[in-house]
Amino acid sequence: MKPLMYGYVRVADEAQDDEINQTEGALRSFADTEGYCYATTFYEHQSGSHAAFEELTEELQRADAHYVVVLSLDHVSRHPLLRSHMLRRLEAHANALVLTVEP
Repeated sequence: MKPLMYGYVRVADEAQDDEINQTEGALRSFADTEGYCYATTFYEHQSGSHAAFEELTEELQRADAHYVVVLSLDHVSRHPLLRSHMLRRLEAHANALVLTVEP
């Protein structure tokens, strides 16, 4: 059985539907190529919100899953200190590893 992987996308205000769909497609493709079972995508639609991030953290714990994929770490947060805190939180609360599609 392949390990579960969840996607996390911070949606920019100006993002078009086709861009969002392409992003999710890239996450799904990455998971498939790397041998994961892609479960779902958590979308953060409001700037400054962390509601979807909280839901992701809870789902990882509930499902005993440990992998998250993002297009780039900017989807977690553009602010380096906040990004570091959020990544540490995923690791501490869900023993989760965040992988990126883009290097």
